[in-house]
Amino acid sequence: MRLTSCLFLAFCCFSTAGFANASQTMMRFCYENQNYPPYLIEPENGVVSLGNSGVLTDLILHATKNVGIKAEFVHYPWKRCITLLETGQVDGIYAAIWLKKRDKWGVFPKQNGKPDSRFHLWQVKYNIYTLKDTELTWDGEQFTGVKTGLAAPLGYVAEEKLEQLKVKAAHTYLPKDGMRLVGMGRLDGYVVESAIGDHLQHSIPEARDVISLGEPFMLADWYVPLSHAWVKEYPELSEKFWQALADARDQYGPTLYQKYSYMASE
Repeated sequence: MRLTSCLFLAFCCFSTAGFANASQTMMRFCYENQNYPPYLIEPENGVVSLGNSGVLTDLILHATKNVGIKAEFVHYPWKRCITLLETGQVDGIYAAIWLKKRDKWGVFPKQNGKPDSRFHLWQVKYNIYTLKDTELTWDGEQFTGVKTGLAAPLGYVAEEKLEQLKVKAAHTYLPKDGMRLVGMGRLDGYVVESAIGDHLQHSIPEARDVISLGEPFMLADWYVPLSHAWVKEYPELSEKFWQALADARDQYGPTLYQKYSYMASE
């Protein structure tokens, strides 16, 4: 009788544990399919895990673990990530800068109708990279000395801003190609986040004479917007995720940034 009771209890514990695991909430994230140290690093074995995927992905992993969510990751060109979020095929994307029109395709953490900076993923600076003997200048509001135009990654806020300033080049280039073209004198300048740009500046042979202008092109907060479908189904969990992300950023962010920056410089 005692043996039967023990077996029954063991079965119940096993069944409960299995059910809890089976019912664990999943969250699917999309990030850009580029190697952007220290923020995004493509794992050599293709498996995203803590400690091998860059600052941003590590922060996502810390946050989801802390709120009991199982994270899954896909990586595509940035504009496709946006489309996947808008159609609810992924639950979150990173990293995105808020614009009013982007509320259509994602939900950003808000307070009084504006992005709540307490829950940003990372604060960044976008530099303008150009040749050291260039005639290109930027005073924080307008460019002078533009000949062939400037470029930024497709779908980025920086690209849109260049277009509004009427200095955008005829074609769009990924950062590695853009920096190479700047170094070859075929593009006046390229705009990209400063840590990513500095890494490319030192790792691309053609970019050895490329510098960044003193005045940044823009300062911004990166966020992890969630899909409208996800937030509608899990409103409280969405808030808990953003809070856990802010906590992870404060606790682990500086150490992760230092670690991945060092790895990129080796």
